[in-house]
Amino acid sequence: MNKKTILITGCSTGVGRDLAVRLAQAGHQVIATARNPDSLKELPVACRLALDVTDQLSVDRAIEAAVAACGPIDVLVSNAGYAIRAAVEEIDDALAKAMFEVNVWGALRVCKAVLPAMRVRGQGRIVHVGSVVGRFSFPLNGAYAASKHALEALADSMRVELQGFGIPVVLIEPGTINTHFMASSKSIGAIISGNTDSPYAALYREFDLIAAEPAFRGAPAGQVSRIIQKAVEARRPKSRYLAAVSPLYRLVLSLGDGGRDFLARRAFRIRKK
Repeated sequence: MNKKTILITGCSTGVGRDLAVRLAQAGHQVIATARNPDSLKELPVACRLALDVTDQLSVDRAIEAAVAACGPIDVLVSNAGYAIRAAVEEIDDALAKAMFEVNVWGALRVCKAVLPAMRVRGQGRIVHVGSVVGRFSFPLNGAYAASKHALEALADSMRVELQGFGIPVVLIEPGTINTHFMASSKSIGAIISGNTDSPYAALYREFDLIAAEPAFRGAPAGQVSRIIQKAVEARRPKSRYLAAVSPLYRLVLSLGDGGRDFLARRAFRIRKK
């Protein structure tokens, strides 16, 4: 295995943090980044940097500092992201835009910062951490799924655009992960979902009941970071990797719109009029 210099965004918790440790233990030179650098103090990595993917100046400074400290970046793992749960009609515009700013434009911003040097060198790798809901959506998940659909589209275009420069683009599609990510998602949408006068109040209650079931609590972060490590180290990586995707989600992926809608209505107890 060749030692690689790997920059990872969103390392304060969850998959990003687990991945940083895992790749460092495997002998790679890891640059862990997060909006709050204090959250990275305990990570046993080569470099810890502040990086806010929503701020171009922060991105530029972090990439410059990373290259100065560790040399050229071989792999970017674009992992930073978060979710908001709400009915599409009720989602707050500002919250939705802020989520897209991280999940879509933030990912693109960091890619654009590292790609020029990769192209000149004729080597590098981009690994996007998307979601299985980038391929389908379900009630109360429309805006988040839309951001991951957008990321899938960007990754698909980049994969072909960059083939001539020797830069593979990989998309990781995790299922539900039992990390701080889920708790954060719930707290961000709590004001909306807690409105008992909402016409979607019954949907929010059903979602909470479903999310509380042991089968839906999600896999540990390590199940995803192991797949990302495989994508980072593979000589010829696949374009897509499913990671910790439950049998139910795999079933949903195999169905058409009618089948998916039927399952969603049944899960959320929605009566079709």
